[in-house]
Amino acid sequence: MKIGVIGSGKFGIVLANIAAENGSQVLIYSRRPAEVDSINSTKKSLSGHIFSDQLKLQATNSSEDLNVCDVLIIALPSKDFRSCMENLKVDLTSKKLVSCTKGFEERTGMLMTEILAEDFGVKKEQLFVLSGPNLSKEMLHKELTGTVVAGDDQDFIEKFCLAIKNDYFIPFSNEDRYGVELGGAMKNIYAIVSGYFHQKGVGENTIGFLLTKSLEEISIYSHARGANPSTFLGLSGVGDFFSTALSKDSRNYQFGQNLALGLSPEDSIAKLGDTVEGYLASKVVYEDTLKRGLNLKILNFLMKVYGGQVSRSDEKNILVTNNIESDIKFNF
Repeated sequence: MKIGVIGSGKFGIVLANIAAENGSQVLIYSRRPAEVDSINSTKKSLSGHIFSDQLKLQATNSSEDLNVCDVLIIALPSKDFRSCMENLKVDLTSKKLVSCTKGFEERTGMLMTEILAEDFGVKKEQLFVLSGPNLSKEMLHKELTGTVVAGDDQDFIEKFCLAIKNDYFIPFSNEDRYGVELGGAMKNIYAIVSGYFHQKGVGENTIGFLLTKSLEEISIYSHARGANPSTFLGLSGVGDFFSTALSKDSRNYQFGQNLALGLSPEDSIAKLGDTVEGYLASKVVYEDTLKRGLNLKILNFLMKVYGGQVSRSDEKNILVTNNIESDIKFNF
């Protein structure tokens, strides 16, 4: 299998390395000439990863070179996704495209495979999503990691999974591409809430209650957009959400901590010095819930936090109900 990797961040690098170790011919596309030169001349990425000399792996900054690939793995930040794809000199409609990008586009509220389908004319049979609790730092240290590859073409998914499977990176298949992609985009929102309440010093009972109902809101919203609620019991739902929501290394978790300390969203982002995917995603999803008539209590609370309008009473009563409600609010 000839695999192209678009994006030379840590996650793209680790996937490229695994695929090459499994015998695939791998081409990494980077817009940074220094990165390309370093990989090709010394087998070392600018992030410090060293590739074996025995691997069939090269890098390029000429996107035309990707036309020889059968599969393109897209490992880009959501904010750069559209602009990068627009600048590629590649016939995307002739490739299998595997998106690893988690998030929504700010201007349109679209997921990445929606952009590829609606604005680039890629058929849904060619679109796939790779998502799960996949922290690149841990994968580089060969920590046991599970992931999900989702799409319509199950024969391709099986072949692709074998191309990236080893003894520490274990892929699973799923047919609900939309649900897997939504889970990856939405878990960052509720990781912010987790960081907020952990900083407030609430007990484990409260955290367990909060995270369970956060997962419920992810499922309710995603079901409203056409996803299968059962998808969120898997790695792209529960797995990815809990890994992010309980990780102090997560930028979204840290963003929530900063909000709990009284920082504004803008000051918190400045302090972190990096993109906070959940902040953008929360605003996109909130606007869509208003259009759909959905009342997601935790998301509504987060919007009040952004506006500096939250009282101690709001925090204590975030999940208090007037009536006895059903434990599970959707059907599988």
